Amino acid sequence: MLNFKSKTFLSLTLLLLSFSIVSAQKGKMFPKMEATTINDKEIVLPNAVKGKATLIGVAYSKKSQENLESWMQPIYTTFINPPKSDLFGSTTYNVNMQFVALARGIAKAAEKTLKSSMKKNIDKKLHDNVAIVLGSVKEYKNSLGLGAKDVPYFFILDPNGKILFVTSGKYSPSKMSAIEDALYDYTE
Repeated sequence: MLNFKSKTFLSLTLLLLSFSIVSAQKGKMFPKMEATTINDKEIVLPNAVKGKATLIGVAYSKKSQENLESWMQPIYTTFINPPKSDLFGSTTYNVNMQFVALARGIAKAAEKTLKSSMKKNIDKKLHDNVAIVLGSVKEYKNSLGLGAKDVPYFFILDPNGKILFVTSGKYSPSKMSAIEDALYDYTE
């Protein structure tokens, strides 16, 4: 049986390991992902978003998908469709945005159900920015350093597809601020 100190040490070790795995992805190229948007458009990431800095959110479980959805509206209103007028003048970002659901072992028949559910639960203006990748999740878990299944992961890519910044978890203003800071060089 583990005592309190052992449990605390183990928890801290796992937490630090997860941070080191995610930060180890910075500087690497984002892996090729063949995906289909929920509007049935075939895309290949990162090729589909090359030429602009890109924010990609990745989820690979129902729970992480729910947490990913908590980011959709704030990201949309910050990066894609910011307010037209702002007392202090708003920052305009020249970035792409893509949300990706990794669906392991899902049958083609289940894909339609998943897309239908996503279309119903996600604002229509975001449908072209939401895609599903079918197949092995393990390949992407390893190449992207994905850890806990219940959290979404966010990657900022440079215009060539290289990972510049990584964060994970449910939406918070401080995480959004860190993403904005990482994208500052791509403002207009």
